[in-house]
Parts: sequence; structure tokens; C-alpha cells
Amino acid sequence: MIDSRRKFLKTLAVGIIGGEVISALPVTSFAKNYDKGIEIQKGYIVFNENTQKVMEALAEALVPGSREINIKDKVMSYVDRDRTTATYFDTLMWTIETHSRTRYKKHFYEIKDKENINTLVELVQVKSARSFNQFRYLIIRLYYSDPKVWNKLSYNGPPQTKGFMDYSEPPKQVTKSRNK
Repeated sequence: MIDSRRKFLKTLAVGIIGGEVISALPVTSFAKNYDKGIEIQKGYIVFNENTQKVMEALAEALVPGSREINIKDKVMSYVDRDRTTATYFDTLMWTIETHSRTRYKKHFYEIKDKENINTLVELVQVKSARSFNQFRYLIIRLYYSDPKVWNKLSYNGPPQTKGFMDYSEPPKQVTKSRNK
């Protein structure tokens, strides 16, 4: 087929219309859904619904306020990219869940008493020290890298050149006053 002006215009129109359609979709339509977990191999799923609840409760115990920044989705996105770490963290969650069910006959995420939560966290910290320390490091790193937390700490984010907006806030409308 010979390249022509008509073909170019058709291609351009399809690109513009397609771009408009895609940009009109909500951002969440492109996000992965981790409700059923992550399939490492065919038939081997880590971070099922129960484990995700345990992970979120453990993150909240380590860094209070982590639920507010939706730490569950951040961790799930991280472990989806690093499958080896996903299996270690999944094992850690099952360990704390097993101790919780053995001692208190409840799921870890159902325990409300801070003393019982701290007892389980300390127990798992000793039994699975390496995995626990890696998980704690990840939670702290994800928590303090969120712009909502930056605002709480009165930190404006990475240095910005004058005239560029802050990462955490939308641009503000400036009204110019004329002094005469």
C-alpha cells in the first residue's frame, strides 16, 4: 500500500480518539487486582485474602497509620514484582498467623489487645528474624516514601526548582494583582 495523506490522517485520527478513550478510563481500571493472591507457579498462590489481612495488621502494628496510606496495595505491588520475596513474606505471615491461632484462638488481624499483638510480633521477630527484618524495612520504606506522610512531617518532598509544583499537591491557581 502506498503511503498517502489520507492514510496518515486516518492513523492520526485513530490515535487521537484512542488516546481520548484511554485517558477517560479511571486509573484503577489498569491496576492489578490482588484479591485472590499472587500465583507464583501454576497452582501455587501466595498472599491469599487471609494472608493479606495478616500482612496489613502486621504493618499497622509495626508502623501505626500505615493503613491510611493503603499499605496493602503497595506491598502487594512490590511482592508481585519480586516473587522470591513474596514467598518469604508469605511464610512470615503464616508463621505469625499460626502462633496467633495457637495462643489466642483468633486470626492475627482480629486481635485488638496491643499487648497480645506485641507478644506475637516479638515472638516472630525472634523465630524468623531475617524475614521479619526485611518486612519491617519494606514497610518503613514504603510508609515514609508516601507524599501523604511527607505532609504530616512538614516535608515538601525532594527539592524542587523554583516554579515547579510539589509532588503531593495539585497545582494552585495563581491570581495576579495589578498594583498601579
